[in-house]
Amino acid sequence: MRLRVDLSPNPTYPDLAVVVDVFPGSAVSLLLARGAREVWVAPSLRSARLLAEPGDVLLGEQEGIPPEGFHRGLSFRDLESADMRGLRCVVHAPSLARALAFQAPRAVLGHFRNAKALLAAVPRLAREEVALICAAETLGDPQSAGSGEPSQANMLAAGFFAKRLEQALSFTTMQGASLATHLLSLFPDPQEALFGSGEGQRLHRMGRDEDIALASLIGFDRVVPLLQETRLLEASRYGLSKDRIAYAFTALEGSDEA
Repeated sequence: MRLRVDLSPNPTYPDLAVVVDVFPGSAVSLLLARGAREVWVAPSLRSARLLAEPGDVLLGEQEGIPPEGFHRGLSFRDLESADMRGLRCVVHAPSLARALAFQAPRAVLGHFRNAKALLAAVPRLAREEVALICAAETLGDPQSAGSGEPSQANMLAAGFFAKRLEQALSFTTMQGASLATHLLSLFPDPQEALFGSGEGQRLHRMGRDEDIALASLIGFDRVVPLLQETRLLEASRYGLSKDRIAYAFTALEGSDEA
């Protein structure tokens, strides 16, 4: 079996793709853990609004507050107590959507909070290759069409997964893992590393240090989000600036949604 770590997605992967996203990815897991039947990830505010149907929950943030028409932000502290049972959620997460721009037989989300569940699921999901794809971070305008900057938080989490998978599985090759595992050796405390990341500093400036601490909890969630569906929103049909793709996740069978 092969392992690879990518700082941006390739067009295709032959086997299991794990998109590593410590902040928006954790929010998707939290929503599923709180009972959401499905969580859609949207690349733009307009596409999120288009995806939302009556009764759905729209989640996202601009400068730390929900945009107009959205029901909730993405504070982990708030989501941990939210009752999402049976609801369909739509999350505005541009950086996560960009990281999902590939084709693969199976794709899941990974982060510190669901590390234990993910590591347990990988042996039954992967046959020949495990690809760890680090979502980038967007420190400026979240609507920017750019690819973003490498995320220290997500590289650190990818290094954590690479090290644990290397210990558990026999890999014939490991491509691109050395940078991520080296970063892990420099930051043995995940919370310290997340605080120093671009995303962590943004949350700190908004007075949300608790969200940083909650994102650093290893193995706290038992839900692994599994990509179930993609949907093309055509610019010509919906009046968008360009075609957009949205991604639907459900809880991987066997993970605990309670």
